[in-house]
Amino acid sequence: MLADDTVDELTDAVQACDQAREALSEALDAADASGGGTQPDPSDLAPVAAALEDWRDAQQQFMTTIEDTGASDPATAALLLQTNHGVDASNARCGIPGTDVEGADQPFPLDLSGAQGMALTRAATEHLD
Repeated sequence: MLADDTVDELTDAVQACDQAREALSEALDAADASGGGTQPDPSDLAPVAAALEDWRDAQQQFMTTIEDTGASDPATAALLLQTNHGVDASNARCGIPGTDVEGADQPFPLDLSGAQGMALTRAATEHLD
């Protein structure tokens, strides 16, 4: 069982992950629509990189909260959130290209093909630390 304050912290991190995923989808759509083809315009990469950073930071907060509260592991915490509180933590647990968040080991949920994949790959390799 998770304490109420832990549930609140985890839920906040999950919501931040969901918002960052939405921002990433929008940034990738914009990069694709700008007509960059397989070589996106460099100005299109900054919003993609910012969304990746936000998502990574929110995932780190999710994992840190789990670690700090002594929950057994991310999978169990996510299951408890889903079952007991209706919170889907899948975006907090997926691996994001260009980042390394311990415990984020689920498949990346976005299509990495074509211009969007190129924009994501370039943003991750050129802008993330």
